[in-house]
Amino acid sequence: MNSALTGHALLPVTESWYHVRPVILVHGLLGTEDAHYAGCRRWWRHSVTEIRLPGHGAGGEVPSHPAAAAIDRLREAIGEQPQPPVVVGLSYLGAAVAFRAAESAPDRVAGVVMSGYSFLVSPDTLNRWLAGFTRMATHQQGSRNHFAELHGEKWEKLLTATFDELSDGCLRLPDVEDLTRVGTPVQLVNGALLQNERNAIGPAAAAGADVAVVAGAGHVVPVDAPRVFAATVEEFAARVDAGRTAFHERRRAAERAADVAAGEAGKAGEAAEAGEAAHV
Repeated sequence: MNSALTGHALLPVTESWYHVRPVILVHGLLGTEDAHYAGCRRWWRHSVTEIRLPGHGAGGEVPSHPAAAAIDRLREAIGEQPQPPVVVGLSYLGAAVAFRAAESAPDRVAGVVMSGYSFLVSPDTLNRWLAGFTRMATHQQGSRNHFAELHGEKWEKLLTATFDELSDGCLRLPDVEDLTRVGTPVQLVNGALLQNERNAIGPAAAAGADVAVVAGAGHVVPVDAPRVFAATVEEFAARVDAGRTAFHERRRAAERAADVAAGEAGKAGEAAEAGEAAHV
């Protein structure tokens, strides 16, 4: 039996009898581990730790910088694992938190799975999304009731504080350039029902990510297709251990290219030495 860290609370998670790499789950903005990952729990074969983002849920206050606090909390959880885990982040907040935590300590993270995400979001697009989300959260009574049930009356403060971090650059969403530079394998898992998330797959693959599209799923893949999501994460973890990811192949290709270049340089040097000897 393993335990999942939810803020400072412990949740039971079933662990299989054989060794598998640990997984850490990070939920999305204005969600919780129950809201976003409960459907996956019966399907995990790996030891799973669920992280409650600061300010989320019924208890606790909203930090002045909730995303920065979330990255710190995730780093702490990463350090508590028996070996480098696969870190899973959902939607734009959870995925960004997972990526930034792994980026700062690539040797302590085996891989990152980002779901419901696009590396192509421009600042203008992000601002439009934030404005639309705010209008929805403000004017749709059903949404207001849902967020209040999950987080209490502080949900509006949480929303504002997080959007401020995104708008002022305190939390910068990872883009394609970040993906090409990150020092750990990354997989993008998006649902097939949203066009912008389908469109995100090709550029992510070209930049070096493993990619997966889940049929019948929308933005929140672990809710729409929990069994497929859990299997996809665990299959990625297995390929990380086997060195069969796009990240590993890029490294091997770079090493082969370096070996070829070194060999050609050596041959050129030998030819130059032979030419000099012929003139002696």
